[in-house]
Amino acid sequence: MKLVAQLEDFLYQSQQAPKQEELKLSAWRILVHESEAVSLGVKDNSSGGVYTPPSYRQGESGEVFLVWADGTCSQAMVQLPAHNDLDYWPKALEQWRQASYEDPDAAHIPVPESLPLVAVEDQAIRKIIEGADEILFDQVKHWLADKPSNAKLQGSIQATWGYRHVRTSTGLAVTYQQSQFMSWFSLDSLVGGGFAKRRLIHQEEQEALWSLTVNQYEAMQKEAPPVGPQTQVILAPSMTEEMLGQFILPNFSGDRVIEGQGAFSKENFSEHRLVFHPQFSLSVDPLRPLELGSYLVTSEGVPASRTMLVRDGQLQTPFLRVKDARRWGTKPTALPQGTAGLYLKHQAEVPWAKALEGVADGVLVLSVLGLHTQEAVSGSYSLSAPHSLRILKGQIVGRTDVKLTGNFFVDLLAATTKAAHSELDIHPYLLVRTGVQTL
Repeated sequence: MKLVAQLEDFLYQSQQAPKQEELKLSAWRILVHESEAVSLGVKDNSSGGVYTPPSYRQGESGEVFLVWADGTCSQAMVQLPAHNDLDYWPKALEQWRQASYEDPDAAHIPVPESLPLVAVEDQAIRKIIEGADEILFDQVKHWLADKPSNAKLQGSIQATWGYRHVRTSTGLAVTYQQSQFMSWFSLDSLVGGGFAKRRLIHQEEQEALWSLTVNQYEAMQKEAPPVGPQTQVILAPSMTEEMLGQFILPNFSGDRVIEGQGAFSKENFSEHRLVFHPQFSLSVDPLRPLELGSYLVTSEGVPASRTMLVRDGQLQTPFLRVKDARRWGTKPTALPQGTAGLYLKHQAEVPWAKALEGVADGVLVLSVLGLHTQEAVSGSYSLSAPHSLRILKGQIVGRTDVKLTGNFFVDLLAATTKAAHSELDIHPYLLVRTGVQTL
């Protein structure tokens, strides 16, 4: 709390009566995070060693956005001074002034609005931070005890508790608690499972995630027949998330659309162009309780709200920060936190177990190589998937190595693309007809 208090007091003084007129502010915004985190890891079946020691850390950091009296702007990352240095903030202000720039659309601080009620903290995680951390050690013990005998286990668990402070010169003063719990593990770096929410994982979720991963690992030990021209490709939820991050997220960023650097133009959104199959919709939803992408207010002081990016296959809006919204001529939207908070939904989704039963000839892609090298605007991909699982007559029968070639925008537009959901994932399995061949 010290950082936000110091900053708020100093910036208010710089707005009212600065020591130098050229350092006078007309508006400002502060975002500060306070956090405490406890973590524990496993490397090559060893827990608590030199590479994965149990750790506790705490920190306080933030960012400021400033609008000077002449209308120029500055932004900077900030941390609490190491010592009680009375000259620290005045010197910092001079440096920020030297780095000012002109951006009239950005020089706007929204006035406060009412905030939604969103659950973003789990008191069980706070108890871990306060010392009841045996749950982390117990979980690692279970992993090591239950893993396949010849497998090398890698993994990590982290619990985080903290406060988020947002202050603006227009009168917004918000402080709220938030938590995170993240865990992941992998077996021989072939298959793995992960969990990331603002709440503690439930025992049944952990057991289901572990069981799924071990079953996939055991299937990886068997060689399966090669794929053929009729083989259906199924993207696992983690792969769907990665594809959304590579091809969808950047192309729905308001600044890229406005600058003409994305796959879609502003006119495409105005005309509600059909870009996905009508059964698909895409939204940013920070209002879901205890999800990683949920929040009360953005760093710019905009209240959380649900925003449809694509409805029934048709473009609605990109996600817009304050600057983008002023250029667009509308209000700011919800903002995704990476792919967290981004939801792709299909009207005819079925449970994954049911979808699997209907796959006569398929391949389940768990990971690929080189996705980050694919050109985001075109949507085209050519990817190696060396650790995939072959599906025949509704059963996973073994491992196969494949290469995928296609276009993700075409996949989402095709009537043949289906989706299946799992209780363990927020992103769906995607069943697509795309180019696939054995490596």
